[in-house]
Amino acid sequence: MSSLAFSYVVNLLARREYSEFEIRCKMQEKAFSEEEIDQTIGQLQQKNWQSDKRFTENYFRARAQRGYGINRIKQELRQLKGVQSETINEVLIETEIDWSEVALSVLSKKFPDYQSKQDQKTKQKIWHYMLSHGFYAEDFSDFLGRGGDEEFY
Repeated sequence: MSSLAFSYVVNLLARREYSEFEIRCKMQEKAFSEEEIDQTIGQLQQKNWQSDKRFTENYFRARAQRGYGINRIKQELRQLKGVQSETINEVLIETEIDWSEVALSVLSKKFPDYQSKQDQKTKQKIWHYMLSHGFYAEDFSDFLGRGGDEEFY
């Protein structure tokens, strides 16, 4: 393992957490060999300087604070950050994020009159927005004003 590869990754990790996949991609862009990449990542994980579990925990908190739901965050972690599904599910079980509270916060910020009776077009707009931001219907449907109309799914 080269000290250049190790110091490059330590410099990256000094700024923020990275997933193993992100570190691999950054090191490949800098033309480090696969052997150097494997050795460097192995040493960092052995010293607990890089952890996909810790990265996932931080990512869940940060994205939830930005108003994203569980589905969106899981998809980003799998597809963009290369985190394994097992790690995501393990962190999800341990997380103490109240997704209904996050959904309520997003609803009240984006749709201040969400509690009043809504016409069909507005309901669709709210549902589309919330679902596209990764929330389950159970997280926000109870907060919407239905006013006697049938439920819309």
